[in-house]
Amino acid sequence: MTRVPLMIGLAIAIVAVTGSSALAQDTAPDVPSNEIIVATTPIEPFVERVGDRADGFYIEIWEDVAHELDITWTEVWTDSFSDMLALVESGEADIAVAPLAPTAEREARFDFTSAVISSGPQLGVHERTTSRTSLVRVLLGSGALRVLLIAVIGLVLLGHLIWLVERRNPDISDFHPSYPRGVFDGMWWAAVTVTTVGYGDMSPRSWRGRAVAMLAMLASLFLVGAFVSQVTADLNASREELTVSSLEDLGELEVGTVEGSSFETYLVEEGASVRSYPSQQAVFEAAAAGEVDVVVANPFSLATIGPRHGLQGVGDVLYEEFETFGLAQGSPWREPINRALADLQSSGQVQRIVDRWVGSDPND
Repeated sequence: MTRVPLMIGLAIAIVAVTGSSALAQDTAPDVPSNEIIVATTPIEPFVERVGDRADGFYIEIWEDVAHELDITWTEVWTDSFSDMLALVESGEADIAVAPLAPTAEREARFDFTSAVISSGPQLGVHERTTSRTSLVRVLLGSGALRVLLIAVIGLVLLGHLIWLVERRNPDISDFHPSYPRGVFDGMWWAAVTVTTVGYGDMSPRSWRGRAVAMLAMLASLFLVGAFVSQVTADLNASREELTVSSLEDLGELEVGTVEGSSFETYLVEEGASVRSYPSQQAVFEAAAAGEVDVVVANPFSLATIGPRHGLQGVGDVLYEEFETFGLAQGSPWREPINRALADLQSSGQVQRIVDRWVGSDPND
């Protein structure tokens, strides 16, 4: 009789242990594979595409994370932030390695790692809006050249006119009787008369010549005045430089930035006139081509890549944000990656990588 209850108790215990093990197995998180797909997009100096290989200081940081976690990875290149995030959201990629800011809209769709670096948007202004125009460039400008062209035509006409009236008295005339030499003498006389230099080596002797001389003197008042006025106006215009150091200075200016970036969202919310481009390279090229004079980009990019396109960062960052890696919601990689990042940050490795690529933090 005592063996039956004992057998029943043993069976209940086995069932209980088996059930609890199955329940624990059902609720345990998936163990990440050691092979993952990385979605990325070119945005120098964070991510660069060198042939078929990914480079850049963000890639170097990710490589150290992958090494510490003993995982292998394959990159998938995309043309924009939006395409990159779409791959992660659809599960076609495990992680997005690019400078991503965890905005409210993104937080509803993705998980993000802890901060990799601290950064933020900065205004970049093209050099054509800040460089002073030299006097030589003003003199070669269309306005001054137009006045000079009128002056040259006037000198040629006066040279012919004074020679024609003075050659009638070859015995007393200061102008050579032959056409080429005489016209050149006339142009020389016209030049020194109009510019009020007045060397006195040549002068009209006839009343007709003196009438032409008076005409030249009166014309010189208008011609010299027009030339000085034009040059002064061009110089003043060149000094009216575009001064931009904050969003309030933009006025109606269009600002170029990357489509789908947190910078674009911020600018739209602030009421700026935004022209969006699919990539940072496209933004910088648009500024170099004159499509926009002002851009909003990362200070790391403006400091290292901006000068190639005539751009320089101005003012402080518009706001501070933390750049992270992007993951699908509920990704089992979040905690392992955060632990690896914490080790790299505490050891100073992240800062060493950034310094090697940028030289120093442009936010400082």
